Amino acid sequence: MLKIELYNPELDKVETFTEGFVSARALRRVIEFGVKQETEVMNELEQLDELVALVASLFRSEKVNFDTIYDGIASDKIAEVLSGILQDVLGGEAKKKKAQMELAKVTE
Repeated sequence: MLKIELYNPELDKVETFTEGFVSARALRRVIEFGVKQETEVMNELEQLDELVALVASLFRSEKVNFDTIYDGIASDKIAEVLSGILQDVLGGEAKKKKAQMELAKVTE
């Protein structure tokens, strides 16, 4: 499950958004982003913009988008929040694989 907390300046409060289902396509986009970072030269602004767009695409809520992420996360927390979400996508897959391997051992 993915979770992001965004400050809403219009309501002067923090709103929490969750995404219970993370598709294989979402995992692919996260891996693709990692490959692109390793193989292409991007400046910090380009990297951050692509990361924000990627994270926004992982949530189905229209309230989680490029602008609300930039406006709703403190500057000193944005890297931590966004990388945490990517780790949740990647980690979720790793946990599934481990569980499948454990199940395979039991059923052999």
